[in-house]
Amino acid sequence: MSGDIGTAVHVPSFAARDGGRAVETRYVDGLPQIVAWDLTTGQRRQVTTAPLGVETAAIEPDGHGLWWFDAAPGGQGRWLRAPFEGGHPRPALDGVPAGRMHGLAFDPRSGLAAVGVGVADRSRYYLGRPGERARLVAEEPGYAAVAGLAPGGRLLATAGGPAGPAAVRLWSPASGVLVDAVPGAAGDSAAGDGAGGAVWALGFRPDLTTARPELLLILERAGRYTLAFWRQGEGIRTHGPGSALDFDTEITACWYGPGRTALVQQDRAGRSRLLRADLDRGTTTVLPTPEGTIIDFSCAPDRTVHCLWSRDGEPPRPLIHHPENPERAEHPEPPERPDRSDRPDPSDPSDPSTTASRGTAPGGTTGSGRRELWTRRPYGRIHSFVATPPGRGAGHRPWPTVFLVHGGPHTHDRDAYDARTEALVRAGFAVVRTNYRGSTGYGPRWRDDFGHRVGLAQLEDLAAVRGHLIDAGVAEPGRTGMCGYSWGGYLTLLAMGVQPRLWDVGLAVAPVADYTAAYRATTPALREVDDRLFGGTPEQVPHRYHAACPMTYVDRVRGPLFLAASADDEKCPPEQIERYLAALRRRDVPHRVRWLGGGHDVGRDPAGHAAAWAAMVRYADDTLRASPRTADRRTNGRTGSHHPVHHTEERSTP
Repeated sequence: MSGDIGTAVHVPSFAARDGGRAVETRYVDGLPQIVAWDLTTGQRRQVTTAPLGVETAAIEPDGHGLWWFDAAPGGQGRWLRAPFEGGHPRPALDGVPAGRMHGLAFDPRSGLAAVGVGVADRSRYYLGRPGERARLVAEEPGYAAVAGLAPGGRLLATAGGPAGPAAVRLWSPASGVLVDAVPGAAGDSAAGDGAGGAVWALGFRPDLTTARPELLLILERAGRYTLAFWRQGEGIRTHGPGSALDFDTEITACWYGPGRTALVQQDRAGRSRLLRADLDRGTTTVLPTPEGTIIDFSCAPDRTVHCLWSRDGEPPRPLIHHPENPERAEHPEPPERPDRSDRPDPSDPSDPSTTASRGTAPGGTTGSGRRELWTRRPYGRIHSFVATPPGRGAGHRPWPTVFLVHGGPHTHDRDAYDARTEALVRAGFAVVRTNYRGSTGYGPRWRDDFGHRVGLAQLEDLAAVRGHLIDAGVAEPGRTGMCGYSWGGYLTLLAMGVQPRLWDVGLAVAPVADYTAAYRATTPALREVDDRLFGGTPEQVPHRYHAACPMTYVDRVRGPLFLAASADDEKCPPEQIERYLAALRRRDVPHRVRWLGGGHDVGRDPAGHAAAWAAMVRYADDTLRASPRTADRRTNGRTGSHHPVHHTEERSTP
């Protein structure tokens, strides 16, 4: 196989019974590929040469085989397996149909594997030994994924929508019978034991070989997140409210070593921390990590903790905690220096926000122009990360500004390296990344409490931040644009119709352009997300979907717009984008469109997306560096576009 093995995409996954073997996902020639890592020799070997890359990999408990999901551009595929030492890949389990990936779990004791597959609008669960024929255990309508396989293969856990009636289900692999369930808020909230909020399943305790299986859980209740566990025959076990196992913002966790100990990652206000939790005592201990973001983490059999860590301006790199020295973390690999043709000058040290500038980040690319902005509103404070170009002081202000809007919506922008931010800053733009209502890292109320006003509440937040930055002299009316991928692309299109006086250019990649049409054509998993966002389906609450749909406001769009999309996108299907583009053409709205390969995932067509991104930056530059229109400082009232009407369309293939 050719290509130099590059930086890590995810942390390694370790063989549970052979700590000397692990599997990694690393970049090779710009694509994520599977890499076998022999820790005894330190050698790494590239396993895959997938033309679209591979995102998901696993290793068998004994370390004999590596698994990866081989997906087509639209997301459909199957699990493949190859020996750790090398060899040709074969189906990991015979008799399993192709479909969407719905989870994988191994039993470290028996070696059995359980996989979930999405076929049409149903979820199917299969069980078998690696390389042999699997049997169907159960199936059910809608989306759910395999969450764990108990030691000895005694129970199979599946996870559906965390607030729904199938939040967590326990199946007997032998009979296929449903033996227990932990419903979320939309299920039977009278189930007791603290159920009735959202519930997430995180895997079975691996060291219990004879006792009743125990499943690690996160419960959302009373505006907090609680680490708990379910035990067969006893139900949910947790400490009371106010214990150290209650958290005010989002967490994830995994079992950590023998006993009822877990490793917890907590996200708060765009940064994260690691803690070791004792579920018997109800106590936690913080593991020291540098300020920034833990993108991913895993635990080796010897309890060494492997993290992928980053902070603003510094590309991700591994961070390791050794159990014999828990007070110290080390970077086993040198930092990657991002490519750049210019070296920044010191930036303006003045700060338009309520917190001080963080100064130059190690390995960063833009000097001291990194700030945090907290914009006060009656319902709370909106948190933004602001990056400004290098310069010699306030004389360089204001800057043309791009709001780089995250997708989800249930994710968040963070104190972490973002290549798009770096490119825009080097091109002379101020970049704003805002964690609008719906974002994670600020607690359940900020994530959920916006009255099903999908899209509209988020645009209110973005407009408020824009006004704050204009008042602070950072942004300038007439030179402010919005850019987003996926749900961020949706917000971009919606903003260009709902707030046409505020945004001077829109850059949208893989967006939702017609919400009702996208709902009907997307995956079952995303339909469940929309059901919770809107409080129902388009048939049940049509007025909410209508109010949130970019097509509703297309008559108000003035452009200019740049759209990039894939004909293979299963999550944001191309037909609804085509309909929106046709409406733009009929109304002579200036726009440009580029069709890409690789489906919804940016990483599966890196060359196409890189070319599209470069074209978008040029498009923004042409728009935002032109003389600003006569405008009010806050609303940027338009008296007519200075751009000629133009419609261009380009296609690229991976």
